[in-house]
Amino acid sequence: MWSVVNLVDRFKAEYDFSVVTRDHDLAETSPYRDIVRGDWNKVGNAKVFFFEKGELTAKRAAELAAEVRPDAVYLNSVFSLPVRRFLSARRKRLIDDVPVILAPCGELSKAALAIKPFKKKLFLTYAKAVGLYNGVIWKASFDADALDIRDVFGQDVEVMTAPDLVPETILPDYSPSWKPKKEPGSVRFVYLSRISPKKNLIYLLERLKEIRVGDVTLEIIGPVDDEAYWRQCERAIAELPANVKTRRLGAFPNREALRLVAKDHFFVMPTLNENFGYVFIEALAAGCPILISDNTVWTDIEEKKAGWQIPLDNPERFVETMNECIGMQGREYTQMSNSAREYALDWLSRTEINEATAAVLARAVEGRV
Repeated sequence: MWSVVNLVDRFKAEYDFSVVTRDHDLAETSPYRDIVRGDWNKVGNAKVFFFEKGELTAKRAAELAAEVRPDAVYLNSVFSLPVRRFLSARRKRLIDDVPVILAPCGELSKAALAIKPFKKKLFLTYAKAVGLYNGVIWKASFDADALDIRDVFGQDVEVMTAPDLVPETILPDYSPSWKPKKEPGSVRFVYLSRISPKKNLIYLLERLKEIRVGDVTLEIIGPVDDEAYWRQCERAIAELPANVKTRRLGAFPNREALRLVAKDHFFVMPTLNENFGYVFIEALAAGCPILISDNTVWTDIEEKKAGWQIPLDNPERFVETMNECIGMQGREYTQMSNSAREYALDWLSRTEINEATAAVLARAVEGRV
């Protein structure tokens, strides 16, 4: 996860990091190559333990904690199995008392909880009954995230707010010459993310059905996270008008994916919910103005002339905006593309983001003393 990568890279001088994670990527079953599973590996600025499927029990989590003897533990996700295993070991007192920071990564928003709601409601009821999350320091990414945490776990829990950390640079060698020429009457859209219901690719495809004028291309980049959902998307693609073409490119390493994004005009992702959305700042850094839903924190992109944030219950405006993209003149597009890149560079340079995370880490480590 980029939040972990960036945490390690930005605070490597102040802290030693040991990371425990699965031996394979999300939505994949094949393990990573060139790693030692079941042992510690040197990866970048951290030690990383890759566990095999079924290996990380509560008992094993306790053994790893005893081996590392951390001053604080940082957990991503409320629902992921590794997090539940660690917290279960903690609840059973198999782990010495240690401060725990827990970042829910948007999983507690109403939109996120509406996906598989019964299963999540049942688990949260159990977790609260047994005190699985008692005493953790909740790390919210934004104020709305903090409200979601308190809505689920109560007003008295400790919540600290710190925006997700971004890389120090994104495409540092970027050049406006990478961008394709923009002619009125044609456009290249790009979608980069996992193909899953949350990312809402089907909504985009349904809107594209209504585009009858113009030469339109949509490139789809990212792994299939839900095969049944992708089949639904394929059916929608088959119904697109002749003037709308799609290309599914598959998954790529991050930098290669961003170079592909830079070859398109506009980034589009009508997500159902996004806690932060690294892909948005990455697309902006690739000179792509973004067309996204209002279920994100990027509320000032229209003001900065770097994109549009449109409510999903206003599909007519979504189509109107895509038509605006199709008809846009080259000079106007160049100005908007430059604004997108400038927006990203400004965000990457914000020192207060580092300071907010530093405060969360210091609060946890101080709790250990």
